[in-house]
Amino acid sequence: MPKKTWETEINTCAKCGKCRSVCPVFLETGNESMVARGRISLAEALRDGEIFHTERLRDYLLSCKKCLRCSSICPAGVDYDLIIQTMLDDLAERIGIWLIPRILFRLFLPRRWLFDLLLKAASAFQRLVPLKRHGTMRHLPFMFLKRKWIPALAKKSVLNKYKHREVILPNPSSRKKKIQNYPSAQSSSFFKEERGDYHMRVGFYIGCLINYVYTDIADAVVEVLQNLGVEVVIPSQQVCCGIPASSLGDRTTARKLAEVNKKAFEEAHVDFIVTACATCGRTLKRDYPRILGDDCTMTFTGKLYDISEFIEKYFTYETKPLNTKITYHDPCHLSWGQGITGQPRDILRRTGIFQEMEDPERCCGGGGVFNILHYDLSMKIGEHKARSIEKSGTEAVATGCPGCQLQIEDLLASRGSGIRCIHTIQVLRDAMRTI
Repeated sequence: MPKKTWETEINTCAKCGKCRSVCPVFLETGNESMVARGRISLAEALRDGEIFHTERLRDYLLSCKKCLRCSSICPAGVDYDLIIQTMLDDLAERIGIWLIPRILFRLFLPRRWLFDLLLKAASAFQRLVPLKRHGTMRHLPFMFLKRKWIPALAKKSVLNKYKHREVILPNPSSRKKKIQNYPSAQSSSFFKEERGDYHMRVGFYIGCLINYVYTDIADAVVEVLQNLGVEVVIPSQQVCCGIPASSLGDRTTARKLAEVNKKAFEEAHVDFIVTACATCGRTLKRDYPRILGDDCTMTFTGKLYDISEFIEKYFTYETKPLNTKITYHDPCHLSWGQGITGQPRDILRRTGIFQEMEDPERCCGGGGVFNILHYDLSMKIGEHKARSIEKSGTEAVATGCPGCQLQIEDLLASRGSGIRCIHTIQVLRDAMRTI
């Protein structure tokens, strides 16, 4: 099969406009240049020399949330993500990357200690300038959005917390728990023997928001996996997945970060890799083979699972359901990006009083760079999600992406709502504790 290129994908698009019916940006703006079909027309014009690389073109490209919803509904199966990423890469090469992001990406992101120092400085500065709304802005780059609510940075990041115990052994009482869907487990090289028992050795990729803000999500992942008899490995060398850099076309930084992460987990000699961030998971699974080549699949991306996907595939477990009404929001990068929708719901049905909201798959409006550059539009998109959550009558909304959690908390805070937003793995952890 010939390798796909952005030119072949442009030619595959039939301009049917079906993407217009689902694109969250187009549904709010009605702007043809802000939907997949329109941006593919721009790509076609760029290819044919009818337009050129400009800041205006960059603005149209960065108005895309990269939620992948258009690809999921495209009758022709156009790889829209390949088209827009190629355009962003070429644009960055032709007219450059903005100065502040370039410094952040190339100086701070690859150096964890320096990035930690930057965030500590930002946190100290922000404590001196509290915002009017509940909560304060203490996390780059969101600190520059004065209207946005965000929880404070954690006093200690996850990687610093587990710095001296990168390998966390299973709970002794959990080692004999049965592993399902893996009939040859005890004869497989994927499992390590210890005191006559077999258990998995699983690497945990954390991601930036969990590392610096939502640290309890990481604690929940570790505790649940320990209870399931898993040996958890947290490589201290891991860095950002690279999605902020690639979103602005910085191929140099994206490749460097990918190489560091691949090496860190290969040297950890793990059987599987899990993550609790939908965007990180989508980036590692889909983008790394393109950035590093297909040879990274066997040693890295092929081992990767979302935490809910991993638990539901390999384990049986017991819980005592919590007396909490809870609904679920589908992160775009988990549902459209990885095809994971049923596993989180299976967990929630066993751990609480589950109530499906209206349009659970509708985008919450978050999205990294998009949220920063188009904050008002992101909140307008998110209003539909906030209303669905409130209408469900639940006490909490669970999700599988800390980026979505950040956006939903902002939406709910702006409405004065008391509904909590939590990660699915936190619900499972709490339910396991009640046994």
